[in-house]
Amino acid sequence: MCTTVIVGKAVSKTGRVILGHNEDAGGRVMHQQFYCPGGKHAAGEMLTAEHGRAHVPQAEETLTTYWSNMLQIDGSSFDQGYANEAGLAICSNGGGSSFTGDDPDEASLGLKDGGVGFLLRRVMAERARTPREAIEIAAKLLDEYGYFGSARNYSVANKDEAWVLNVVKGHHYVAKRVPDDQVMLISNMLAIRHVDINDKENVIASPGLIEYAIEKGRYTPAVEGDYSDFDFAAAYQSDENRHAPTKSYRMRLGWWKITGDYYKDELHYPEILPPAHPMGVEDVIEVLGLTCYESYATRGDGKEDAFHVSARDISRSQTRESWVMDLQDQPLFNTMWRCTSYQDTGVYIPWFPMSGIIPDGYQWMTLEEARENHFNLKPEYLDFDLDRSYHIYATIGELTNFNRGLLPGVTRVKRLYTEDVFERTAAVIETARTQSEEDAKKTLGTFTCDECDKMDTVYDALLDAITTHVMSVEADTMSVSKEETVEVVLYGSPEFNVQGLDIDTVYWSLGFTGKKESVNAPAKPVSVRFDDIDGDGIVDAVLTFNAHEVAQFGIPGCVTDTYLRGLCNCLRFVAMDTVLFTECRPRRDFWPV
Repeated sequence: MCTTVIVGKAVSKTGRVILGHNEDAGGRVMHQQFYCPGGKHAAGEMLTAEHGRAHVPQAEETLTTYWSNMLQIDGSSFDQGYANEAGLAICSNGGGSSFTGDDPDEASLGLKDGGVGFLLRRVMAERARTPREAIEIAAKLLDEYGYFGSARNYSVANKDEAWVLNVVKGHHYVAKRVPDDQVMLISNMLAIRHVDINDKENVIASPGLIEYAIEKGRYTPAVEGDYSDFDFAAAYQSDENRHAPTKSYRMRLGWWKITGDYYKDELHYPEILPPAHPMGVEDVIEVLGLTCYESYATRGDGKEDAFHVSARDISRSQTRESWVMDLQDQPLFNTMWRCTSYQDTGVYIPWFPMSGIIPDGYQWMTLEEARENHFNLKPEYLDFDLDRSYHIYATIGELTNFNRGLLPGVTRVKRLYTEDVFERTAAVIETARTQSEEDAKKTLGTFTCDECDKMDTVYDALLDAITTHVMSVEADTMSVSKEETVEVVLYGSPEFNVQGLDIDTVYWSLGFTGKKESVNAPAKPVSVRFDDIDGDGIVDAVLTFNAHEVAQFGIPGCVTDTYLRGLCNCLRFVAMDTVLFTECRPRRDFWPV
C-alpha cells in the first residue's frame, strides 16, 4: 500500500510541480538514505539486481542520485525513492494484480532474461534529465526485457512537469503526462484510465497495447477502429482489484480533502481533478496524513484496539516514510520534506537530497554494502537500535498506535517544531543562493544534519517521557519455530498498581514495524501471577505466554521490539521490550555467511 499526490504547476502555490508520497510496506522493513555519486563507467559494465532477473548494461555516464533504500530481508524490488542532480524525483505505488500477471507462465509473456524490476527505477534516476526522458528510457527497457512484477504505478516529476507510468507483467505499459492544472491522486490500482494513444506529446504507450486487450477479450471498442473509449485500467485490471475498499476508501478520502467533494460510489472515483484551491507543501502533507473516521473507533479485542490497523487510512500503520518534494528552480535547492515512519507522531524535516550530506543515524552501512546486500540482507541490519533514527520515531509511533492517550503530548512537540521550520528553511535556501555551489551544498547539508540531530534528540527524550510502563521478556532469545512458554514481567510502580490488570484485555505481539499479522493475532496470557520480581517492595505482574504465538512472526537473527498492552485500573497501558529471535538450529544453517 502506498499513496502518491501530484500537483500540477498551474494549481501549485509554488508555481512548480509538487510530488508527495507515502511509502507503505508490511513486515520488518525500514529505510536508509544514500548519496550516490554519478560518473563515467567502463565499457561492458553491467547492472545487476534481483537473482535470476535481467542484467542491464551500464550507461557510459550516470547522474548523481539520492536513494532512499528500503531494507527488507528478502530484498525490495519496488519500494525505493530516488532523486537526481537534474531535478527529478521518482516514486512508485503497487498496482495490484493484472490479467497479464495472473498468468503464472512467464515464458508466455516473453520476458528476456527474467525481465526487470528494481533496475527500472534505478536506470531512470541515473540517466534521465527530464520526466519524459525517464519514461522513454523505461519504455526501452520494458520493450526489450519486459517487467516481471505485478501491476505498478511509477511517478516521475521535475519542477515543470510530471508523468505517471503504469506497467503490468510482461511488455505492456502506458504513460501519461499530468496536466498542469490538475492533481493526480494514486493509490494501489492502475491509475491511468482514459488515454488517447495518438496524443504523442502527452502519452507514451507500448506497441500493440490496445490490440492485445482486444485479443484477450478485455476491451471492445463501441465503434470498430475508434479507440477513444479505451480505458487502460479497466482493460488490464479487474474491477474487484481496482475498487477494493482498502483502495477506494483512501481515494475517496484524499479526493474529499483535495476537492471538497465526497465520492460516495466506491466503484467510481476520479483519475485526475482540479483542486478546490491551489495546493502547497503543507496541503500535500495534510492529504498524506489523513485518517478514516472508522480508525478512531477501538473495540479492545486485540485486533481493533490498535490504531491504524485498518488499511483504509492514507496515513497507515505500515507507512515507513512519507515525503513531499518541493521542486525548486534549481535542483540543488529541491527540498524533500521527509517524515520517518508514522505521520501521526513524526515530523517532516527538510532534506536537500543533492547536498551530498546524509545525517548521522540515517544510514548504517556504506553505499557499496547497501548495493551488495540489497537482495541478500543479513537479519542484523534490521535489529532494533535506537542509534538508528528510524527506531526512535517508529517506536513512538508504535506506542501511540497501542495507546492513543499518548498522542496529545506528542502532537504538542510536533507543533513546536513546525511553527517556524518553513520560514527557517526558506531563509537557509536564500543564503545558499548567494554562495558558490560547494559552499551552498555544505550550508544546505549542514542545515539538514542539524535539524535531524535536533529532532532525534527531542524525540529520544520524548520516547523516555512516554515510556511510563516497563516490561521485560524473561528470555534472551526466542525460537521462531519451537513450541515453548516464556514469562513477561510487567513492573508495578507507586503510580501503576498491576494488580488492577484486566487480564482479558492484555495482549502481546510485535508492532506494525515487525509484522501486522502479529498485531492482528496477538498472544493472550495463559496465566498470571503477582510477585515482587525486582525487589523494590512493589508487586509486579508475571504473565506466561506461549512464545511461539509471537515468535512465529519474527525474523531469525534479528533483535525485534515487542509490545504488551491492555487495560489496568480501567486505563490503557503499553510497554515495550526487545528479544532476539532465532531458529532451533544454529544460525549458520539459516543464513549462509
